[in-house]
Amino acid sequence: MSRRKTLSGYSVWQHVMLAVTTLLFGMAILSSARAAEFGKLTLLPGISSPVNLHNHVLSLEDRTNDLTLEDILQMPTENFAPSPGIPSFGYTGDTVWYRLALSVPEGLNEPLHLEIRPSYMNFIDVYLIKQGTSRHFWQSRMGDHVPASQRPIKGSEQVDRFPPLEAGDYVLVIRTKSNSTQFLMAKLWPTNQLVSSLTLRDSGLSIYFGVILMLGVVYIILGTLARDRAIAAYGSCVLSIGTLASSASGLALSILQPEWPYANDLIVGGSNAMAAAATIFLWFYILDLNRQNNVVARIIKIYCVLSIACALTATNNFYALYGTYIVPLHAVLLTTFCIVLAYRIIRAPTEWLLWLYFVVLALPTGAAVLLQLTHAGLIEATPLRLGLHQFTLLFHMCAMSVIMGFRLSRIEKERMDMVKIAAATTSLVGEQRKLISMLSHEFRTPLAVIQRSSEMLSLRLREARSDVTDRLQRIQDQARKLSRLVDIFLNKDGIDDGDFALARELVPVNRLLADFVSNTSRADAEITLECLGTEGLETYVDVTLVGLAITNLIETARRYAHGAPIHVAARPNSDWLVEIVIPYHGQDLNSDEIRRISDALFRREVEAASLQSALGLHISQRIVDAHGGSIKMRDKGTDGVELCLLLPCDEITGSFGN
Repeated sequence: MSRRKTLSGYSVWQHVMLAVTTLLFGMAILSSARAAEFGKLTLLPGISSPVNLHNHVLSLEDRTNDLTLEDILQMPTENFAPSPGIPSFGYTGDTVWYRLALSVPEGLNEPLHLEIRPSYMNFIDVYLIKQGTSRHFWQSRMGDHVPASQRPIKGSEQVDRFPPLEAGDYVLVIRTKSNSTQFLMAKLWPTNQLVSSLTLRDSGLSIYFGVILMLGVVYIILGTLARDRAIAAYGSCVLSIGTLASSASGLALSILQPEWPYANDLIVGGSNAMAAAATIFLWFYILDLNRQNNVVARIIKIYCVLSIACALTATNNFYALYGTYIVPLHAVLLTTFCIVLAYRIIRAPTEWLLWLYFVVLALPTGAAVLLQLTHAGLIEATPLRLGLHQFTLLFHMCAMSVIMGFRLSRIEKERMDMVKIAAATTSLVGEQRKLISMLSHEFRTPLAVIQRSSEMLSLRLREARSDVTDRLQRIQDQARKLSRLVDIFLNKDGIDDGDFALARELVPVNRLLADFVSNTSRADAEITLECLGTEGLETYVDVTLVGLAITNLIETARRYAHGAPIHVAARPNSDWLVEIVIPYHGQDLNSDEIRRISDALFRREVEAASLQSALGLHISQRIVDAHGGSIKMRDKGTDGVELCLLLPCDEITGSFGN
C-alpha cells in the first residue's frame, strides 16, 4: 500500500512537470507567432487613412551602438521584441532598431508620406530594402540634429515622402538615436490628409502656445506688481510648461529652423528642467512648506536649484541620466505633494480652498506624473498617457485663471485695507505729536516754577546751614536733569528715531559713577561701587543720559533683588572701552524674565510683553548706542546674569579730581 502511494505521488509530479514544460513550449511558440504577426504588414492600393506602423514593428535595443544595417538584416526574428502598442525604451543614449516586413501584393503608386514622432529624437534613419536583396534602395535621414537645410521637409514634424513600390515583399528598418526619451510613433499618411493634419496641428499648437505664453507673462507681471511670489511662481511655471509642450511638439523646429544641431535639444531639455523646478516651486508655496518644516523646505529648494542646473546637460549624453534618475524623482515628489494635500483635506474637510486646489492642481498633476513615468520607461507608453496631460493642462489653466482672479481680488482688497490702516495710523501719529507737544509744555511749566523757586530760596538762604543749601542745590540739579529729559524724550521725533542732541563732556569714569551712586543710592535701595583699574580713564558722554541708562538697568535689577544691595563694578574691557557690570539675580529671575530682558535690549521690534516689563532697558540700549557703546548680557549659570554696559573711554590727559 505504501509503495502504491509512492508511485502515485511520483506520477502526479511527473504530470505536473509535463504540464509546465508543455505550457512553456506553447508560450514560446505563441511568442514566436506573435513576433511574426507583429513583424509583417500588408499594404493594399487605395490607402485613404493613416496606417500605424508602430503597432506592427519589432524592436531591438543596441547597447553597444555598433550594429550596422547588414547586421540587423541578418539577425533572426527571435532577436527582436514585438511591441503591441507604442515601443518605448525610456531615457537612453543607446541605438534602437525597428524592423517591419511589408507585403505589397498589387503595388503602391499613390502619393504617401512617412511621419515619425517624437520630433525631438536626434537621429532617425529609415531604410527600405526589397526582400531578397542586401542593399536599401531608399533612405531618409531625419532628426533634430539634422540641419534644417538638409531635412527632407521643413516643418514641426519629421516627415519624408514615401517612395512608390512595385508588387513584392519589402523590409522597412528604422534606426533612432537620442539622448532623450525614446519611443516610436510612425505613420504612413496619404499626402492630402497629412497636409490637413499638420495644418490643424500647427494652428492649434500656435494658438495653444500663444495663450500659455500670454498667461505666463501676465501672471509674472501681476505677481511682481502685487509682490505675490505665488502668482509670479505660477507665471514662471505656466511659461516654462508652455515652452516645453510647444518645443516638444516641434514648434521650435518649424519657426527657428535651426542649423545648429543642438538648438532643439537645448530648448526642449532646458525647458523640461525649468518646468520641473517651477512646478516644485509652485507646490512649495501652495503647501506653505517653508513654515511647516524648515529642513524639508531647504531640501526642496536645493532640489529646484539642481533641477535648473540639469538644463546644462540638455545637449550631451548626461541628459539621459537626468531623465533616468531625476525625472522619476520629480514624479515621486509631485505624488508626495498630492498625498500631503489629500492628508490636509482629511484633517480639515471643511476647507473649501484645499478641495479647490485638489481638483485644479492634483488631478492635472496625476496626468503629468503618468507622462513622466512613461517617458522614463517605467510604465508602458499608450496614446492616452502621452496625450492626457495636454487636456488636463488646458483644464488646469482655465480653472487656475479663476482662482488667480480671486487671489488678485483679495490682494487688492488687502491693499485697500492697508491704505485705510496707514491713513488711520498717520492720523494717530499726528494726534500723538499733538499730545507730546502738550505734555512737553505742561511739564516745562511746573519745572520752570520749581527751578525759579529754588533759585529764589538759594538767594534768600545764603547764610543757612550747609545741609539746607545742599538740599536746595540738589533740587536745582535734579530739576535741570528733568528739564533736559523732557527736551529729549517729549519731542515730536521720539526716542525711536535715535536722533539725540547729546550734550557731551569729558568726565572721569570714577567720578561719573561715584556721583551717580551718591545721587541714586538710598537707605532702602543701597548701591555699592567697585572700580578696578579705571582711575586713569575718562569718557566723553552726556552725563544726564548715561545716568538715566544706568538707572534703568539698576532699577530693573532691583525688581529681583528684593531690597538687597546692588553691587556695581567698573573695569577696563579693552584699550578703548570701559565696562560697567550690573548683576541680575534672585528667585524671580526665571528663563521667561531673561528672555524679556534680552528682547528689550537686543531686538528692534520689541514684543508687547517685553516692552511693558522692560521699557527702561529698551531706552537704555538706545542711549548707549547713541554714544557708540553697547550692552552685553552674560550668563552666570545659577548666579543669574550680568548686564555689561560698554562705553568708549580714553586715558586722562588733564587733571581731574577723583
